Amino acid sequence: MAPIFLEITIIICLAAVLAVVFRFLKQPNILAYILTGVIIGPLGFLSIQNHDFIQTLAEIGITFLLFMLGLEIKLKDLRSIGKVALIISFSQIFFSFLFGYILSLLFGFSIISALYIGICLSFSSTVIVVKLISDKKEVHSLHAKIAIGVLLIEDFLAILVLLFLSGFNTNGPIAISLPKISEITIKGALIFGLVGYASFHVFPRLIEKIAKSTETLFLVSIAWLFGLSAFVNYIGFSAQIGGLLAGLCLANSIANYQIIARAKILRDFFIVIFFVLLGAQMAFS
Repeated sequence: MAPIFLEITIIICLAAVLAVVFRFLKQPNILAYILTGVIIGPLGFLSIQNHDFIQTLAEIGITFLLFMLGLEIKLKDLRSIGKVALIISFSQIFFSFLFGYILSLLFGFSIISALYIGICLSFSSTVIVVKLISDKKEVHSLHAKIAIGVLLIEDFLAILVLLFLSGFNTNGPIAISLPKISEITIKGALIFGLVGYASFHVFPRLIEKIAKSTETLFLVSIAWLFGLSAFVNYIGFSAQIGGLLAGLCLANSIANYQIIARAKILRDFFIVIFFVLLGAQMAFS
């Protein structure tokens, strides 16, 4: 038996057992998956040899999760809550950063370290929030749409912040690369513009022609998901953002719920790997 097959078998079996236990305890499955990772990783139950392969499966899980989220949300829904999402996201980021920065200084960290800690505390985990919203089947609720809008804005701002931090020099002056920030902003605007156009004028007609064959429909949808994710990653954004945009493109088609039904099984499998890997990477020391 190949080592990678054995490792995945142990991961899935342990996660399944803990998921059943946590179901009886009326706790989210996410906690069972993370605990699986803790048992396998920090507690030394299993030493993962094929870490890169497992990491790739985990990234595919995040991409599928956001893809299906995009399939259930139409662009017009995001536009309707845009102003509220902007106010909430900027307020949350500012106050979370300020709290983390001041608290870090009080604990004796340097200004640069406090700055990093404040920034880390100011951004939310898109994957965790989206998974909880999906599990509760509240994707179409108003508070879920606002939360998702806030997370999208935070993800975009996180990219700009990373570019800003790349200009820091702890031994010299701070250099901010305005051309890089401008470039990523223009790229982001163009991508969202193209996605909006394709969502209303390209994919509804295309999906209507191939919807009679569920196999072809699923294959085309997955090809679009991986193709757009790879392209978005190539130009500087994360592949997971590409997954969300791919779902948004298909959300206005007549067969979006058929795609969701077929892709849900793949999402559930790969996302387990992601949360297990998350738990395995914890360092209690």
